[in-house]
Amino acid sequence: MKENGQSATHAKGHEMREANRPVETLRVGSLKASIWRNEGDNGVSYSTTFAQMWKDDHGRYHDSNSYYDADMLKLGELTRAAYHRTNELRRDHAREQEQSSDQKAQSQMDFRKSRAGASVDKGREHTR
Repeated sequence: MKENGQSATHAKGHEMREANRPVETLRVGSLKASIWRNEGDNGVSYSTTFAQMWKDDHGRYHDSNSYYDADMLKLGELTRAAYHRTNELRRDHAREQEQSSDQKAQSQMDFRKSRAGASVDKGREHTR
């Protein structure tokens, strides 16, 4: 089945990609690295796609996965920058998870203390 010249599965994949925007896009000239956040059974991971942007005769921008020889060193530097940025994102996520776990544990401890305090107060009422 075709929708606007595209297969239904391609159109669905495109909709999913649109809903799932990159968390960050790094650029060097016409080259870009899009960093994507992926959530799966093993937790959060990040992947990166690379593209060269170009403009058609109608002024619309497009992405290409073909690179000129003059862009190879820039692509290498962009790859390095994306690698470091994904590591930062992974560390930030781990830190957020740890803080969230600490806050949950603290909330549970506070709740238990408040229940224990209420039980002691009730016991005092009965002894008077």
